[in-house]
Amino acid sequence: MKVSCAAICAFAAVLSYGMVSAADSKEGGEASFSEKVGQGAKKIGDAIAEGFKKTAKKLEDKHVPEKVEQKFKKAADKTAEGFGKAERKIKEKLK
Repeated sequence: MKVSCAAICAFAAVLSYGMVSAADSKEGGEASFSEKVGQGAKKIGDAIAEGFKKTAKKLEDKHVPEKVEQKFKKAADKTAEGFGKAERKIKEKLK
């Protein structure tokens, strides 16, 4: 099972947030350690989701999918052209 560096860092951040929050808490009506870890994880998850949304918007604004499609089409056309030239050369040599 592969675990990304980002996942490990996020997990460590959640744990450290929970530990710091637990150390700061006083007896009484404050949230438990697990609640604070959950709240920290939610905040991190929300920040990650927001980052993905911003990145997707930037890619959309820059028309990246269309540009990638054009590059693939150009590469396919050049490859087909190269195979056509190779075929002609082979046929000439076989004559």
